[in-house]
Amino acid sequence: MQGAIPMERWQRIGLWIGLLGGLCASAFAHTLGDWNAFSMRLHEMAVAVNQVRLAHGLPPLKLNSELCRAAQMRSDEILLTGNFGHIDAEGHRADTRARQAGYEFEWLGENLAAGQPSLERALQAWLSSLSHRENLLNPEYREMGLGYTRLEGSRYGVCWVHLLGSRAEVYPVIINLDAPLTDTPEVELYIYGTEYARSMRLSNDGIHWSEWRTPTSSLKWRLPDEPGAHTVYVQLLIGDRVYEASDSIYLL
Repeated sequence: MQGAIPMERWQRIGLWIGLLGGLCASAFAHTLGDWNAFSMRLHEMAVAVNQVRLAHGLPPLKLNSELCRAAQMRSDEILLTGNFGHIDAEGHRADTRARQAGYEFEWLGENLAAGQPSLERALQAWLSSLSHRENLLNPEYREMGLGYTRLEGSRYGVCWVHLLGSRAEVYPVIINLDAPLTDTPEVELYIYGTEYARSMRLSNDGIHWSEWRTPTSSLKWRLPDEPGAHTVYVQLLIGDRVYEASDSIYLL
């Protein structure tokens, strides 16, 4: 059984999660503590989504800040206005909202749910609907944005927005299904784009790299043993160009 985490460690985690809080903040999150909890919850939601995809033989999706921002704005608006649907009050669909948030996509999809008390219930509803299921389990997507809002007295009470997308020549790396924390330095990576690559290499600091190796999409990797925030960098050699991606996680 893991021992208690010292208060100083929790403070460092809070600062790191606070940085992640810039990923997307609800209009109803007013304090740094709210943002920290909100960002942690986003990553927990991402893991839940990715576990569903994994159960169906599909790779995980990486949280994207622009998609999260677009999803959260739509979620807030639905509860504030009661306008539930894929067209917002200004007549815009998800593609326009994503572009307005700065996300230039090749593929894009949107799932909405309202009234379900938990993400698990929302996921069940999406899996039970053919069009939503096709979105959730589409192998073309690599990234996602999640938005959720709770508002007492509103028509639906709670709203869930899931945006899914992929961008040209953007190949994310994902640690532990995009979990925010790990209690062991041994982690699982999923790397997009390896099917196009001639070679790949990895690094824990972006300076000291492994040898170039045969590309593989799934592999085990070891973080430094020191507790704290860690980033894994991946470079793919595709044609004559090197593509780089990274992901971060906090080691307890």
